[in-house]
Amino acid sequence: MMRIRPETPADYARTETFITSAFATAKVSDGMEAEFVRRLRTSERYLPSLSLLMEEGGEPVGHIMLSRLPVRGRENLKMLLLAPLAVRLDKRGQGLGAQLAREALRRAAREGYEAVCVLGDPAYYGRFGFARLDSVGLKGNDSLPAAYTQVLALKEGALSGPAGYIDFLG
Repeated sequence: MMRIRPETPADYARTETFITSAFATAKVSDGMEAEFVRRLRTSERYLPSLSLLMEEGGEPVGHIMLSRLPVRGRENLKMLLLAPLAVRLDKRGQGLGAQLAREALRRAAREGYEAVCVLGDPAYYGRFGFARLDSVGLKGNDSLPAAYTQVLALKEGALSGPAGYIDFLG
């Protein structure tokens, strides 16, 4: 039976090992995903309630993290970054990543967050309703492919308004 719960400080080392292992077999990886998570945990962007661990028999099979993401020009927009999303190799293709993503998005909306950004495959994230960032008047780093910088409104009308800039790399 699968269980999704917020990770705790007691899980950190195990989660980082899991993330490193999961991304070792990912289509796209820079090998720094566990370090990215470690840096986020020590920043003001970290949200413990939105760093979720999926377990089966007490062992991690998936992890997702949503963290605060400032938007220059839209400082009042409660935006999150979805990164990373990891599923153990032998569990891929079973819908676990989608289950984790839907649960994280549900929890984020319940906590009052208005939108979520992701850098990822449009075919994968499009099924959740993500659309190109530039389609809603937001801009990201020019060095990132526009098709892969995507956003999802969690609250109706959240993405209407003035232009804004998201520094994914900062």
